[in-house]
Amino acid sequence: MTISNISRRGAIAGLAAASTLPAFAQTATPKPGGVLKISHPTRVAQLNVLQISGPAEYLAMDMLYSGLTRLGIDMRPMPDLATEWSATLDAKEFTFKLRPNVTFHDGKPFTSEDVVATIRTILDVKSNSPARAVLSMIVDVAAVDPMTVKFALNSPYADLPVALTHANARIVSAELLKQPLTTLDTKAIGTGPFKVETYDSARMLRLVKNPNYYQAGKPYLDAVEMHLFPDLAAESANFLSGAMDAMLEVQQADFKRISSAPGVTGQRVPSGRFVNIVMRQDQKPFDDVRVRRAMAMAVDRSTLVDIVLEGYGRPAADNCISPGYRYLLDSPSPKYDPAAAKKLLAEAGYPNGLKIPLVCSNRPAIRSQVGIAVKEMAKPAGFDIDVQTIPHDTYLANVWRKGQFYIGYWGMQSTEDAAFTLLFTSDAAFADTAWNNKKFDDLVAKGRAQIDDAERRKTYDEAQRLMMTDVPSIIPFFQDVLTASRNVVKNWTAHPLAKNFYVENVWLQRG
Repeated sequence: MTISNISRRGAIAGLAAASTLPAFAQTATPKPGGVLKISHPTRVAQLNVLQISGPAEYLAMDMLYSGLTRLGIDMRPMPDLATEWSATLDAKEFTFKLRPNVTFHDGKPFTSEDVVATIRTILDVKSNSPARAVLSMIVDVAAVDPMTVKFALNSPYADLPVALTHANARIVSAELLKQPLTTLDTKAIGTGPFKVETYDSARMLRLVKNPNYYQAGKPYLDAVEMHLFPDLAAESANFLSGAMDAMLEVQQADFKRISSAPGVTGQRVPSGRFVNIVMRQDQKPFDDVRVRRAMAMAVDRSTLVDIVLEGYGRPAADNCISPGYRYLLDSPSPKYDPAAAKKLLAEAGYPNGLKIPLVCSNRPAIRSQVGIAVKEMAKPAGFDIDVQTIPHDTYLANVWRKGQFYIGYWGMQSTEDAAFTLLFTSDAAFADTAWNNKKFDDLVAKGRAQIDDAERRKTYDEAQRLMMTDVPSIIPFFQDVLTASRNVVKNWTAHPLAKNFYVENVWLQRG
């Protein structure tokens, strides 16, 4: 029995896509060979695919590892190490057929035991993997035979093939997982199109072609070099000079100039990426919802889109679900109303205003840009904000998930459930607001288990209303993905999640 008659996008899309691989428009015959040089402003701090969380790390892992499924440009799951899948009608049991004749970079064959070992490691709390919250409905994973895996779930979840596209759920060899997990920090043995040759987190990651990649004839490139440029001006100059072939991320202020330069193509893709102004609810004054709501009313979102994003984005409503998801609650952004915010702040016990520090990491630069803009916007409401910009490593060690008032930065997720459980449920992978709301937790769990689309929409609508009413953090806008490549680079692809890049399709037309 299969799930083919269940009208849920994830399962149907998975089955429909099971016989195809992503198609990219080809204007010329790809040429093999060459080295692609990519610049990026943030470090590849680690190679542990189960724990990565940075923009450059996502690109590196997408080249080194494969998953059971992979998210397509259209946000639907497509085959990767699994060639097809099916589910029972109640969507509580899934069977995945695996791709034969795949090997890891060390030559060892890929089998169902590697899938079982990887998923069990992710579900082990000791792994501290962000994918654990997304896959928490899995109660058992077992190898039926060397090329078949079966998942048992504790509740219906037709989006399992989508959830398995998670960037931290790519498949690691069972043998490597027998070693201490810290081994993964510097050692990457996947089944992806490239394998590690040189790794220096402070300078450069060089990957070379995996000649045994399962897609015959790919990758086209001999090697990919990822070069770190902490200085954004130096990064732009090197790219425009031709020293680099592609920029992983282009700053909003530079996008128009760079994308219009001779020999350069810029790509802009709407996304659900956002900064969030975190107001921890286990600390004063943000344990009072009136203070949080006053802060929300003191932020002019349209102006932030104009001056910080240079127009490359859209206002948001303190809701982590963006227009790219299926179940977005259609709700206007809070009105910028400093007078009403000031009145509410007074009701909360701050008639003379509130002086408070706001901490921003220096990476990416958009965090401090938002902080400085919010400081000025919130003044008429009575907020006296002291913006403190600190090095990113210091932010991670001392502020993130600890500080009272700071600015986070997050990418888009593959499903609503993944977005909720990334930050906002009580057991969220990166819970940073201390918003432990049982009603919200219950709604997310209920929505995850619902097969009927209409019922699920009602549940997610209620969850989003609760988030906007309780304001665990301010989400002022959604930011587009901006990237650029030189015209000699073919098939350089931007994705709304900025976690899938399909570099195996990239080729160079030099000379």
